[in-house]
Amino acid sequence: MTHPFARAALVCLAAAALPAAAGAAPPTKFLEAHCTRCHDADTKGGGLDLAALAFAPSDPENRARWVLVYDRVARGEMPPKGRPRPPAADLAAATGALRDDLIAAEKAAATGGRTRLRRLTRGEYENTVRDLFDLPGIPLQIDLPPDGTAHGFDKHADALDLSHVNLAKYLDAADRVLDAAIATRPTAPKPVKQRVPLADYIVGHVLLHGDGVLLRDKKPAPEFPPAGRHAHLDQGAHERLGVFRSGASVGLFRHEDESFAPCFGEFAAVYPGRYKLTASLWSFQWDRGAVLPARGTEAARLSVVQTAEDGRTRLSGTVLGYYDAPSLTEQKHQVVAWLNPRDKIGFDAASIVGGGTRGPQRAMGYTGPGIACDYLDVEGPLHESWPPVAHQRLFGTLPIREADPQKHPGVRFPVRAPERQRVSGSLNKPDPVPGLWTVQTAKPLADADRLLADFLPRAFRRPVPAEVRKQYVQRVAARLKEGDCFELAMRWAYRAALCAPDFLYHVEPAGALDDHALACRLSYFLWNSMPDEKLTKLAAAGQLRTPGALRAEADRLLADPKSRRFVEDFLGQWLKLRQFWSNEPDRKLYPEFTPYLADSMLAEPRAYFRELLDRDLTADHLVRSDFVMVNGRLAAHYGVPGVSGTQVRRVALPPGVPRGGFLAQAAVLKVTANGTTTSPVPRGAFVLDRILGRPPAPPPPNTPAVEPDVRGATTIREQLDKHRNSAACASCHAKIDPPGFALEEFDVIGGHRARYRSLGTGDPAPRGTIDPFVNISFKLGPKVNASGVQPDGRTFTNFAEFQAQLAGDRDPLLANLAAQLAVYATGRGVSFADRDEIAAVVAATNKGGGGTRTLLYELVESKLFHTR
Repeated sequence: MTHPFARAALVCLAAAALPAAAGAAPPTKFLEAHCTRCHDADTKGGGLDLAALAFAPSDPENRARWVLVYDRVARGEMPPKGRPRPPAADLAAATGALRDDLIAAEKAAATGGRTRLRRLTRGEYENTVRDLFDLPGIPLQIDLPPDGTAHGFDKHADALDLSHVNLAKYLDAADRVLDAAIATRPTAPKPVKQRVPLADYIVGHVLLHGDGVLLRDKKPAPEFPPAGRHAHLDQGAHERLGVFRSGASVGLFRHEDESFAPCFGEFAAVYPGRYKLTASLWSFQWDRGAVLPARGTEAARLSVVQTAEDGRTRLSGTVLGYYDAPSLTEQKHQVVAWLNPRDKIGFDAASIVGGGTRGPQRAMGYTGPGIACDYLDVEGPLHESWPPVAHQRLFGTLPIREADPQKHPGVRFPVRAPERQRVSGSLNKPDPVPGLWTVQTAKPLADADRLLADFLPRAFRRPVPAEVRKQYVQRVAARLKEGDCFELAMRWAYRAALCAPDFLYHVEPAGALDDHALACRLSYFLWNSMPDEKLTKLAAAGQLRTPGALRAEADRLLADPKSRRFVEDFLGQWLKLRQFWSNEPDRKLYPEFTPYLADSMLAEPRAYFRELLDRDLTADHLVRSDFVMVNGRLAAHYGVPGVSGTQVRRVALPPGVPRGGFLAQAAVLKVTANGTTTSPVPRGAFVLDRILGRPPAPPPPNTPAVEPDVRGATTIREQLDKHRNSAACASCHAKIDPPGFALEEFDVIGGHRARYRSLGTGDPAPRGTIDPFVNISFKLGPKVNASGVQPDGRTFTNFAEFQAQLAGDRDPLLANLAAQLAVYATGRGVSFADRDEIAAVVAATNKGGGGTRTLLYELVESKLFHTR
């Protein structure tokens, strides 16, 4: 146990803002000699009364207070500057003894494992169902209640409660999954092959034809081109190349917005499945009716547009990708996408700023860029086998036969809704199949046992005892006895399995994980989903613990496209990119912000993190690098020349461009701003918490917020002085403000600036990298001061100098990344007792070269990863 002298010494050196807890007081003589002058019952320096602070580490709240004491002393923050420090030997004895007591208390409290039983997050649930049934696009999580967060992640057990609302939603989801999985016809639906024009939508575009440009306010008639207003294409290089179709190519002059949402209206999916989409795109310069070479390669976006049950109301859209549209030269783009019933394909002239082109008169007088789409070819649904994999996972190779309810009185058969096209205006129709078709068998219970013996271990992600399978078979027998046909009886069993705790929860033994739990931990870490067949076989054979096995599997999982789930989800929570759309930048202050720029911003940290992993780059790259991952739009935003096109790739930073690392990425800078202006406080707190792993304490109660002055009269730095000059706030702001001040070089949308933007007084703003068709109404206000002083006394004059200081010490960056990955992978916070394991992971990583992929290897092989 801790010696009373050591414990008393730590009390004297504690952070002043600790709340009091009942308990016995340390020795009076030592307190009088070292502490009570500042922390007695009358003075309560910083609100701390030592007489009321007990040492009761078995209580989690009390233990957390003492961990804070330990941290501040171990980091040399206490006693404060200018105060004498106790002898080094006394401090070492005190911190060492306290550390041992805290670890002992924590381990004593960790009965049944340090990670509580936790359910799947709604993202993990959706991915698991998709992979279990090979239904990669079925939407499920949107209808599930949002998960909470703890320790920065929704995967933490404390964030994953289970309510009656969750259970009801899981039942609904199971029914939707089985509806999509079970085949209802003996043969696959005939794939549609359809060429779809964009010509349904006229506002904001022109119809281009080999004989000229037709401007109409209605869809072209079958005998196109009819009489109408034309503009002759004397300069039509694209026409001479023979790219114009016999039908109408569509040229758009504006991107999608609230009042303009073009899509290929003649097609909407009837059947769920994979569809092959091929689009023909090019760009041009429109000059009052003449088609000229474009200013460069433009960008178009294709998306999946979901519609409501009425087939008209637009619900949401999922971006398929951004595609190059070169000048006057057709480029075909092909993508295979999963579509659900009523899904349509949307189109956006993403890189085009909206022009005043509504109506023929305005369009004929317009000069500016345009993007043309000749057509969209759709083919699908594409099935490699029939019945599809989802059906085979449920019923194997049992035959699908026509059922006649009249010949089987008293037997309940499924009720099939007639298939029809639900979206008005779409020309493709369903492939009718007469009759009622169901799975049938002459040996229902034997087949039920065989099918469940395959399905349950796959769904539950580990071996299933025979007695558990028998319970499901007995329920099938009961349903058959009550009049259900075989398909309905089996459906009941599958529905129950999909709502069982064995499916909904991560089932892990206390202590060391067994092989199947280890396989699940790895797959839910790097895929956010269940193990695949190979990983399951390795677990069944007990081969995951052989030397190099986990590293090899980590490599294989990271090389699979499903690892995009890990990259997007981990960054979405670690760097708070999920909050990207929690506010939208003020349109007057930041008129250049568009969906294309936004999606380019979000693509950068994902590509950058992938680059760190693939090249095993060292931890200093988290905050500084000599390259960025950008496309043409983001490069223009950053002022990086010579980059065009939609593809995100590695680009070397030219001299003088202050980028590189996560902190200078526009997406990260946006989530740390409020949509109108920036503040050093949230940005500084973000750096301390997310990058360095040292979250600042919350502000004292009733601390007024600093409201930004968008009129340009005062800077945020000037307004923060009242906090920095307050004794209650100064100690925290000394840590928070320096990184926040350094990041003041970047505006709300991550643009580099020397002056603040203003809607009031100021100088006219130059266009800079802003598109010439964007209207600028803001002005330039006060100059930005990005200088600061670190808590250790180091100074910096700009972001680049601060960036160099941060990158100069890799170990805190590496340790924090290890801790963040550990929370994400294990579903529990990194406790005080886990710190030695994190330190061991960091040490092993440094021994292996200090790379981020090496860090991931060391984590998955650590005791931390292998135990619950």
